[in-house]
Amino acid sequence: MPETSPELPLRYPFPAGRMGTPPPLVHWAREHQPVCPVVLPSGDSAWMITNKDDIATVFTDRRFSRELAFHGAPRIVGDDTTAVQGSIFNLDPPDHTRVRRVVAPYYSRSATERHREMVTKLIHTTLDEIADGPNPTDLVKSFAASLPPAIACALLKVRPDMAGAFVNSFSVQTAFRNTPASLAAASTTIAKFSRRIIDSRRHDDVADRDDPIGALLTAYENGTLSEAELHGTASYLVVVGVGSLVSPLATGPLTLLLHGDQLRQCRDNPKLWARAAEEVLRYHHNGVLGLPRIAAEDVDLHGVTIRRGDAVCATMLGATWDPAYYRDPAKFDIHRMENADPTFGAGPHFCLGVHQARMILAIAYQALFERFADLELAVPEHEISFDQDSMFILPSSLLVTWNT
Repeated sequence: MPETSPELPLRYPFPAGRMGTPPPLVHWAREHQPVCPVVLPSGDSAWMITNKDDIATVFTDRRFSRELAFHGAPRIVGDDTTAVQGSIFNLDPPDHTRVRRVVAPYYSRSATERHREMVTKLIHTTLDEIADGPNPTDLVKSFAASLPPAIACALLKVRPDMAGAFVNSFSVQTAFRNTPASLAAASTTIAKFSRRIIDSRRHDDVADRDDPIGALLTAYENGTLSEAELHGTASYLVVVGVGSLVSPLATGPLTLLLHGDQLRQCRDNPKLWARAAEEVLRYHHNGVLGLPRIAAEDVDLHGVTIRRGDAVCATMLGATWDPAYYRDPAKFDIHRMENADPTFGAGPHFCLGVHQARMILAIAYQALFERFADLELAVPEHEISFDQDSMFILPSSLLVTWNT
């Protein structure tokens, strides 16, 4: 906690907590200013919401809108994924419901399980490359950053050779120090990428369209989706398929290495890997400040009037570290009974990929620590720094070593 009350409005990004834990300002705001004014890097103003009940309200109350694809909408830095026309990310019901219905079957628990073998093979291929590469290795680059694009391309039936420009542009979109112009250029590149994906699939037989991109294309052809919804949602599925995994694939191994007793318990009892993945998701989430929503009318919350048109950001770490719901939230505990559901949101936009994320992380953690049984940090803990330029909670690098 800050020793003195900080000056308001807070300026985002905030100084980070220790080893990827939430910034102390998030805890201060929850206790002292639950509807807290912040200034975003773009210069736009927003209200930050930090406790679990209020976050659930913002996510489920129709007075808060996700429709941000309009000129002049508040942005974190510039025209990022919230500016994409037609994306399921930027739609409210009933349009959101109609588009989500097209792709939801491919993200169910049973659909996710059908991909377990393929995902496992891709993870082991990545580990083979690590084993054949330099030792020590930077696990951020060799594991956390390289694995998600491979999995996303496989699940969406996108040719891996097409993904390079997208990955670079996505990195631009998630960095605080980039200019609005560079973000706009990156958004244009991602839009072109999604069009290439769609164009490459147009002549597929019906049997070859049994995947989210194929389903979107078929829905567009039968009039269920507009062209903007087809391309915007295809782009979003690639973005979320990559971006949502990079952070936990880095913070998870680091945090387990720093809690060796719990790592040993996972190795002794493989059923605990799923619990470890759950606790990593609760403990770190992906980022600090969620992307904005817009108040569709005046809303009074904790004595503060959020005016119609105001931006509201709900920090998931506020929910998953809320001491009213999580006992001793600062303790990393794979045996915790409370789950990480709040990290996936709530309401209509509850994360499509919740089952995929949980499955992939559990497999990846187990495979990594079984393949490299004596994996350890190659630098002292105090030398590990976190990327201050990324919207994601991410070590700048994570050097690890093992006996060959």
